[in-house]
Amino acid sequence: MHSVLIIDDDAMIVRGLEQFVDWPSIGFRIVGTARDGEEGLQVIRELRPDIVLTDIKMPYKDGLSMIEDCLNDGLSPHFVVLTGFDEFEYARRALKSRVSDYLLKPVEENKLIPVLNGIREQIREAERKRADWSALESRAKENDAFIREKLILDLVSGQLPPESLDADKQALHDIRLSGRSNRVALVEGDRTLLADPNLTEMMTAVFGKRGIHAMIARAGDSLTLLLNGKPDGERSLGEGLEEMMTKASEWLGLSLTVGVSNAGAAAELPDLYKQAKLALEYKMYTGSGSVNAYRALSHDAERLPYDPQEQARRLLAAVSENNEPNLRAELDEFFGRIRRQGGLPPQSVYRICSEVLYEIRKGLNEIGMPADDFVGEPAASVEGMAKHGTLDELRQGFGAIFKRIGAYFDRSPEHAGGEQIDSILLFMRTHYAEPIDLDVISRTFFIDPSYFCKVFKKSTGVTYLHYLTKIRMDKACQLLSHPASKVYEIAGKVGYEDQRYFSQVFRKHTGMTPSDYQKSKTKI
Repeated sequence: MHSVLIIDDDAMIVRGLEQFVDWPSIGFRIVGTARDGEEGLQVIRELRPDIVLTDIKMPYKDGLSMIEDCLNDGLSPHFVVLTGFDEFEYARRALKSRVSDYLLKPVEENKLIPVLNGIREQIREAERKRADWSALESRAKENDAFIREKLILDLVSGQLPPESLDADKQALHDIRLSGRSNRVALVEGDRTLLADPNLTEMMTAVFGKRGIHAMIARAGDSLTLLLNGKPDGERSLGEGLEEMMTKASEWLGLSLTVGVSNAGAAAELPDLYKQAKLALEYKMYTGSGSVNAYRALSHDAERLPYDPQEQARRLLAAVSENNEPNLRAELDEFFGRIRRQGGLPPQSVYRICSEVLYEIRKGLNEIGMPADDFVGEPAASVEGMAKHGTLDELRQGFGAIFKRIGAYFDRSPEHAGGEQIDSILLFMRTHYAEPIDLDVISRTFFIDPSYFCKVFKKSTGVTYLHYLTKIRMDKACQLLSHPASKVYEIAGKVGYEDQRYFSQVFRKHTGMTPSDYQKSKTKI
């Protein structure tokens, strides 16, 4: 509803205008009245009405002077001048096009309403134009921002050579690439909050006050920052990053994780981007909410000495015994070694974890357990492991897998003919190097020895001793494939203290002595 102010020193005219027109029915409301031009000017300044109905001749300040003062002050309501017949031509000449219309006193309703309707259409048309112009301006700004962000991303990815942006284009898009003071920083955080324009404005201001020009582009779940400042600005950069992290947390409740490159020339931007990406991956060791600088990374880390088969065996052994403390200790020891290694590249860590899970899947499949129910092949791949950004997340992921395996073994006792045997089979496959007899199995799984023998034979088709011997012989064949292996050492590794007895069992199983088998597998 549009607002109307009436200014006239004749109270009868004011009252008449208020009463003889049904203002709400035509989309207007009276917001105030004034008795002269001086008072009217103050009310216009205060209420900012859409329409002013004003007399010409009034004390203190006449209507013409009041309109002139309004226009000089930048106030431009729609003025409708009320005049007597003898003033009409004078008023029209004096005001020319600065008023919307003129009405002769006494004002008649059938003359006033069409004037008001016409003004209402003018107001609506002006509002539409303002909305269209605002939309155009908004789209233009969005297009400019989109172009700038694309240029930034293309520069750091190497798709756009820096020399293709001359000084005019750099100035047009507010991009600076001078000197060897360019750095690339990658910032990760909550995707929704990263899209908050207040965040990018804050970043620009934080670095700007330290003489660093920040050019920011969004890409998925991260921000790419192209920073241009002083070549010796390590301290300014560090202070800027620290303030950025603090304000993001305090203002938005946003935890940022950052990887930042060394400084370099514009031509080196693709390499700087790779540095920032690698630095960000080292959040594996520092955790989320950290700043990781490429210059601080260790690039000479040795390969982690480990055997994926042995590591998988130790983990499966703990879960087969339903020994949760031992399982936690094994996981802590495995990931503790990785953490202590420190500089091992994240991709190498993902590969190591993937290889261990592959061996775990293999072990479960060998006893007929549905490995995909516990850890699917995609999840166990290097790519699947890379979805865990930190060592703590990887440790939690492994813990969840073994929790599912343990739950499988913990089903109700009436499944002793099925699930319980699975647990015993896994125990035998992971403890084959230890003395395993009926007494050990009975004490470990709280099962009667004679009942176990019957159930085991029914489930597997062979005796437990035959099954255990096959596991040991298969492992012995694997070890004998290495020419440097000693037969007596292998006997101990597969659960036989007596080498002669081991040789007898091996020959019965394969038709060859251990030495002959080793020669057949290792001859050139």
